[in-house]
Amino acid sequence: HFIECAVESSLGDETPEGKSIIELASSKGYKHPAYIGSRSDFNFGLPGAKVIRFTAETRTSGIEMPDGRKVHKGAYDSMKKLTEKSGHTFPSETKLKVEEISSNGGTPLVVSENEKVIGVIELQDIIKPGITERFERLRRMGVKTVMVTGDNPLTAKFIAEKAGVDDFI
Repeated sequence: HFIECAVESSLGDETPEGKSIIELASSKGYKHPAYIGSRSDFNFGLPGAKVIRFTAETRTSGIEMPDGRKVHKGAYDSMKKLTEKSGHTFPSETKLKVEEISSNGGTPLVVSENEKVIGVIELQDIIKPGITERFERLRRMGVKTVMVTGDNPLTAKFIAEKAGVDDFI
């Protein structure tokens, strides 16, 4: 059920994160009725469904089904706001899991069904081989490296340190 919700909430998410969730589920054999074959073969053949596209402003994506079921996925703070605004409690264990994932360099995405949290997705960025050495060469030439990211501060700090970046914002 969690995989289904993760995929449904990613149907309107064209970011690498959204694409990777659908591709992973597909590689594990899960096929959503609205998704056939490759990422470009969307068939939003869910009459009456409203796909909520990911935006940088909302930091969420999702789908609202004709039967009233709502599935969302997004950044911790956005999902916390959505959950609490609808009168539900944001689980403390979810907050702890988000912090754990972030501290280990992952990107946590909270998934909800009908505005109730049902789990957290952990995405991991892959540091390109040799990047630390490249940054070191730049540093020797007097160039300071700064990583600009939309990730949360804990994840950004972890990745910046692992990649050898001088600073991050």
